Amino acid sequence: MKHIYKAITVLGLTAFLGACTMDKAGCDPKAMRDAGLLTKMNCDFSGSYDARSKDKEAQLAAERQNNVLLRQAVADMEKKNALATADVAKRRADVTNITRSVGAYLRSVQSSNPSNQALTEQINVARARLDALQKTPVTSGTTNAQELQTRIQAVEVEVEKLRKQSAILE
Repeated sequence: MKHIYKAITVLGLTAFLGACTMDKAGCDPKAMRDAGLLTKMNCDFSGSYDARSKDKEAQLAAERQNNVLLRQAVADMEKKNALATADVAKRRADVTNITRSVGAYLRSVQSSNPSNQALTEQINVARARLDALQKTPVTSGTTNAQELQTRIQAVEVEVEKLRKQSAILE
């Protein structure tokens, strides 16, 4: 009878220690469809399922924040049509708002994917377009308004490419 208790104790300790060694990556529900009951219990007891859930929630919150920033950037860029008829102060304010909101979006995308080289290159191209817009002198006149619109469209194109590229990563 003592041997049975020892065996049960050893098996229990083994299962407990096995639960402690499970990591989040090893407890992916998609990959564990064919896993055994003990493995699934280990993932549950180790807290790996909860940790994965919290990671996914944090990732979702970050993506929602990116979405908010993107919507703001797009809304600011849609104001570009008004630049043609707006006075100089209004144009400067609109360019400043576009620069601020697009810059915030670019920083957010960069921080959410710092190791993605292709995405970093696309962000750098968008930043260069944004810098060109920011350096464009704002004066009265149709020619200046057209130049601003052209530069804003270039920024829009780069932001759209970046949005598509970052959407692929999700």
